[in-house]
Amino acid sequence: MSGNLISLPEETIINMLKTLPEDVLVNLFWKTLMEYDDSPLTNEEREEIEKAKEEFKKGETISWESLK
Repeated sequence: MSGNLISLPEETIINMLKTLPEDVLVNLFWKTLMEYDDSPLTNEEREEIEKAKEEFKKGETISWESLK
């Protein structure tokens, strides 16, 4: 993928992202940050996913609103 490179202050990017609906944010992050990998999950990856789900249920994640 080729394209132009631009620099923006972190605060500007966060403010722009905060205006987007959650479903758009999820889609954006999925497309930009996730690599395509169709291999089976390892036991370690499964454990990390379960740990993350539990942390989410307990509210132990970083709130989007808390970002400055």
